Amino acid sequence: MFKKLRYYLRDYFAFNNTEIKGFMFLIILIVIFIISIFIFDFLPDKTSNANTIDPKKVEEMMAKIEIKESAKKETYQDRFNNQYEKSDKEYAENRVFKLAPFDPNVASQEQLEQLGIASWMAKRIINYRSKGGQFRKKEDLQRIYDFPTDLYSKLEPYITLPDKTGKPFPTNTKTDFSVESKPVASLPTKESFKPITFDLNRADTNDLKKIKGIGSKLSARIIKYRDMLGGFYSENQVREVYGLDSTVVDEVLKYGTIKNPPLRKIKINEVTGEEFKHYYIRPYVAKSVIAYRQQHGNFSSRKDFENIKLLDAKTLDKIFPYFEF
Repeated sequence: MFKKLRYYLRDYFAFNNTEIKGFMFLIILIVIFIISIFIFDFLPDKTSNANTIDPKKVEEMMAKIEIKESAKKETYQDRFNNQYEKSDKEYAENRVFKLAPFDPNVASQEQLEQLGIASWMAKRIINYRSKGGQFRKKEDLQRIYDFPTDLYSKLEPYITLPDKTGKPFPTNTKTDFSVESKPVASLPTKESFKPITFDLNRADTNDLKKIKGIGSKLSARIIKYRDMLGGFYSENQVREVYGLDSTVVDEVLKYGTIKNPPLRKIKINEVTGEEFKHYYIRPYVAKSVIAYRQQHGNFSSRKDFENIKLLDAKTLDKIFPYFEF
């Protein structure tokens, strides 16, 4: 067959032997190239599968990353707590403490340390008082972050707090009636300004300062926290304000009400990743919400948010009233 082909090529094209061999080699290459095209068409497209992104896998990867980050934070917190525990034990072994009655509202740092309270915890109590915090009940001492429960059980019988009525005036004072006394008009006190019911979302510092136990600092802190959230939708949110003990919160809720709260809504289907910021939600969780919306489309109900693994149910309960579809 090849001899006949070489004869026809030499006779028709007037090729010599070298040109005939080159021509036949070129024909073989062309045939191989054509066959290879058909072969590659039947092979599976691995590159296209590799480039496609599975949203479920992406969410699983983000969840694993979050678990690793939380584990790192927990290990760091454990080391931090162990370090404090060791320092407390060494502090307790090297000093002799004397238990005596004390008022946590007025006790100095040195007096607190003499009772067995570590120096860093005593500074924390002083800092709490400097920001307007008060101890109205014995249990309020446990509101101090990381206050040891076993130490509280030892100090609880020695905690002395002033009566709600205050100390009585001394009765052995002598009064000189030789000079005619004139009636003096009583100055207005805070108790004389009786608070009336008000809306917590529309109240200002003047309304809050009429409540017993609320001063300029605490009233400004409540307003700041309310504005940071975008308004209160529940009375329990007042308990989240730093520095408010249980007695003061009960007094605030006695007069403060919430009706038709004008919340500052977040348009969840339009907000961008840079704009989506709120006190209740962490930045990486906000990014996962935006990523889920980009993959699955706009949100239409609360059930759509339950599919986001990084958004736990507790956080969703807090942040959902601020969403607007």
